[in-house]
Amino acid sequence: MTGGQYSPLSGYGTFATTAPYSNIDHGFEVVELCKAAGATFVGRTTTYHVQQMMEMLRKAILHNGFSVVEIFSQCPTYFGRKNKLGSAVDMMEYFKNNTTPIGSKAKQEHPELIERGIFVQEEKPEYCREYDKIIEKVKQ
Repeated sequence: MTGGQYSPLSGYGTFATTAPYSNIDHGFEVVELCKAAGATFVGRTTTYHVQQMMEMLRKAILHNGFSVVEIFSQCPTYFGRKNKLGSAVDMMEYFKNNTTPIGSKAKQEHPELIERGIFVQEEKPEYCREYDKIIEKVKQ
């Protein structure tokens, strides 16, 4: 969606328009980063899992608080071609075959599978509302 620019999540050693000799950034776990940053809604899905993606986005938007949804999406035009990942269909098949719902038996049998689903969904006082309370106290 960006025309081939890399990010740390592109993967170490991958090629992109802005990393023609390969990406030297090591990836990180978005879910863990968001949890550590205090997100009260954290989910992950793929563009292959359209129904799950739509429902997860709906829940994240309606959630009262810091929400993050990581969506794995294919880029066959440049990234897929440059990194020999195949066609758009091949990339979608990858999402289908290499992800699994959180806590599934498949994950126990194949730890390399990437889990998808809602990792965090908790109700906490929303930051801006709490800050408004402080402002009101100060005004009094």
